[in-house]
Amino acid sequence: MENTLGWNDVSFHGSDQIPTPNIDALAYNGIILNNHYVQAICTPSRSALMTGRYPIHTGMQGYPILAAEPRGLPDGKILPQYLKELGYVTRAIGKWHLGFHRKELTPTFRGFDSHMGYWSGFVSYYDYILQDTYSEGEFSGFDLRRNLTSAWDLVGRYATDVFTDEAVRLIQNHDVRDPLFLYMAHLAPHAGNKGKLLEAPQSVINKFNYIADPNRRSYAAMVSKLDESVGRVVQALQRRNMLQTSIIIFLSDNGAPTVGVFRNWGSNWPLRGVKETLWEGGVKGLGLIWSPILHQVPRVSHQLMHITDWLPTLYSAAGGDASQMDSTLDGVDQWESLVYNLVSRREEVLVNIDEKARNAAIRLHNWKLVVGSVRNGAFDQYFGDSGDEPFIPPYNATAVVHSAAGVAIGKTLTSNFLRVTREEDVPHLRSAATIRCDPNSTFHSQPCNPAETGEVCLYDVENDPCERNNLARTYDHVVRHLRRLLVRHRARLVPQGNLPADAYAADPRKWNNTWTFWTDCTFSPDANLCAATREVKRVYGLTN
Repeated sequence: MENTLGWNDVSFHGSDQIPTPNIDALAYNGIILNNHYVQAICTPSRSALMTGRYPIHTGMQGYPILAAEPRGLPDGKILPQYLKELGYVTRAIGKWHLGFHRKELTPTFRGFDSHMGYWSGFVSYYDYILQDTYSEGEFSGFDLRRNLTSAWDLVGRYATDVFTDEAVRLIQNHDVRDPLFLYMAHLAPHAGNKGKLLEAPQSVINKFNYIADPNRRSYAAMVSKLDESVGRVVQALQRRNMLQTSIIIFLSDNGAPTVGVFRNWGSNWPLRGVKETLWEGGVKGLGLIWSPILHQVPRVSHQLMHITDWLPTLYSAAGGDASQMDSTLDGVDQWESLVYNLVSRREEVLVNIDEKARNAAIRLHNWKLVVGSVRNGAFDQYFGDSGDEPFIPPYNATAVVHSAAGVAIGKTLTSNFLRVTREEDVPHLRSAATIRCDPNSTFHSQPCNPAETGEVCLYDVENDPCERNNLARTYDHVVRHLRRLLVRHRARLVPQGNLPADAYAADPRKWNNTWTFWTDCTFSPDANLCAATREVKRVYGLTN
């Protein structure tokens, strides 16, 4: 799962600006998921993936967990625990962001056999420092761990390479008699701390001198390193003969924040909106799935999916009986639909309900209803590079075939007498995966700006993926029906669990300059601090 990677930041979606040959090799030999929805921001997306539940059913629908916020993913069985029951070894690399104020909230206490990465929302790419600002001031601490132990020895090494090296090491040392679930959640291309939002090796940045904006150039280098990581991991699997039984899923957790405080200059073009918003640019997440097990590939899929679907889908793919899973799951088992190119088992997606911000969105079949906005509509427009500027080198399909992932996939498929996508097939697939919105269509469109007018917005997103033409007045009966569905969902909403920050107790200066589980008094070096954390628990009624 990748952080805030924009729709238009992979070249299989039609942009020539940032080549991603390794990611494209997976896409062109598998299924491109062009109708895959995620949450608009990181913690809710990750909670939905791990639990198979809409965030409104776990209280995780609000703002992402802050480093000094005493909150975490509620108790309950999550994805790695389901897979461990089926005999899987479970490994996690990279971002967690589901809570750490108690050690029991961290990955190795939630079903992962090991974790190497960070617990908070982001860190800088070389020093692994997270700087966070609260009413008490600015707090800065180290956040990179092997399980519960701080990994100070990795300071100075680039995060994308560190996480890739760990993945390759785990694959090389894995006992192939056991099935492996490897959850790799890269930092890239999320922005880092203020003052150094974007970081990448200068030698890679220099490859993108044709991009005029220096920030976008640095971002392109970050995505390029991410693509290199994909190639190295796929190559490692092939060398261990694990690729022929692998299922590889590549997803973004939300749209790119082209603008905003932690902007990364990513692009969701031509989709409307950015990270945080309920527009397609915030919640239509780029995704793909590759496996030799899949039939009727390659193809561009328009099967409706939601990030909650991956829990029952992967459980089914691993040999479990998804029909016997918890009936309260919101996720739908899509495995047979994906393998055999059947109709999606999902007709509806609850995009989100935020009872505090008073916004919501829902999709049913081709219809999408949007109610309310975020940040007074500041992000309700169209942002990001189109990728078709002059002087950009033309797309290189040959580089896809000869990439590390392309070569590894070719060897695996050929050895299993399966068809490898040819270079001449790439333009057709790429064209089918590209979203186009006629700029002239705005002449006849009915714009909708809920922050300004308070109106609801209705779109036929199959025919209007860029959400230009508001059909609420024309199809008022559809609006009424979708509103009723939202009301039904609202009746089951668990209030969001955001809590005031506990910056005094969480202050990294009290914990060897690291962000750590500060409410666990067993590890407290300070009796007064321990008393303070108990008081925080008492005042806010903390149980997780």
